Amino acid sequence: MPSDEPTLGAALRAAREAAGKTVEQVSESTRIRGTLIRDLEADSFASSMGAVYARGHVKAIAAAVGADAAPLLALFDAAQEPEEPPTIVEVASATAPKGFDGSAFAASASALRPERRTPRWGSALAVAAGVLVVLVVIGYARGPKPAQTALSGSPTPSSAPASVLHTPAADSVASKPAVTGAQLRLRVIGGTSWVSVSDANGKTLFEGTLSDGQFKDFSDPLRLKVVVGNALPVNLNCGGKDSGPAGGAGKVKRFLCTAAGLKPF
Repeated sequence: MPSDEPTLGAALRAAREAAGKTVEQVSESTRIRGTLIRDLEADSFASSMGAVYARGHVKAIAAAVGADAAPLLALFDAAQEPEEPPTIVEVASATAPKGFDGSAFAASASALRPERRTPRWGSALAVAAGVLVVLVVIGYARGPKPAQTALSGSPTPSSAPASVLHTPAADSVASKPAVTGAQLRLRVIGGTSWVSVSDANGKTLFEGTLSDGQFKDFSDPLRLKVVVGNALPVNLNCGGKDSGPAGGAGKVKRFLCTAAGLKPF
């Protein structure tokens, strides 16, 4: 049995028709593609690339046809499917089979262990003593080196202890330097917008029009200045933080992107 409650798509279509506007006219005033508007009127939100952008499209369309956005957004929220709770699966603990004798298994494991052998300290000491005697004999045979003793009896520079090369500990790791400067990604989704980006010295890095799906990356040691002509389809990501739509349809917005994040000015 069909539901008597209105859907978001039906409400959007009724508001547009009540305003006497076609899909193309709404698309031209909002810079939202006509296919996206038709999908929303058919209660299909997949082409809007996420709930955040779909909500922005609904608000822009409501403004273009002179309708109240609040009830339309309420219908949109009601149409979202709630998340399903996770399924909890009980796992039975493993038990030993009846009649299992652990002692037999332990005996088998102990039989597989390698035999521990006592080190032969006597042989090792005898070898070390022999090497020491040989070194002493060689030292006496060669005699003292004249270059190693100065006339005054003080040690020569060659006898001074060598410098020690200090190596870092195995667990010593250099700390990663903090990220500095402004890092910006500017992406246009579901529309077209004029964009201008300049660096801290006022030099223009980019100025022009970007269409749906296009994006550009910018960086500066201090800050970046951003001006957008149609804020709704513009998505700004400053320092790894996504801001979502920069503003309303047809709105001119200005932002500063620094290492601390994005802020309007």
